[in-house]
Amino acid sequence: MQNFDEFMEVVKKIRKNCPWDKVQTHESLKPYLISETNELLEGIDRLETQNDSENLCEELGDVLFQVALHSVIAQEEGLFTIEDVIDGISSKMQFRHPGIFAPEDETMTSLSWDELKEIEKSRKTEKL
Repeated sequence: MQNFDEFMEVVKKIRKNCPWDKVQTHESLKPYLISETNELLEGIDRLETQNDSENLCEELGDVLFQVALHSVIAQEEGLFTIEDVIDGISSKMQFRHPGIFAPEDETMTSLSWDELKEIEKSRKTEKL
């Protein structure tokens, strides 16, 4: 995805060259993630009340920037990359939607969302 790769290069350049962004940490960015999330919630309300999809799109971009920036910081710290975030959520959503991704597995398709989450949790615990 060329657009996404270009976006990530923009985020990395900001992180490297902006005096404010280069010193941020996961902890220091928490208030901004909360603020952007609240603005996204307001954007959803504006979509419902004013049909303002442009604002919702902008607010989703701001939250995406937060996710990207946290991922760049994590990569710098040797923890994980944005690709790991994407792979992880992709795998999680496929696992939690067996009716779509494994419709032949009657056992899995019969489980509730909460039951699937419990299976995930137990698998993670087993790995530790």
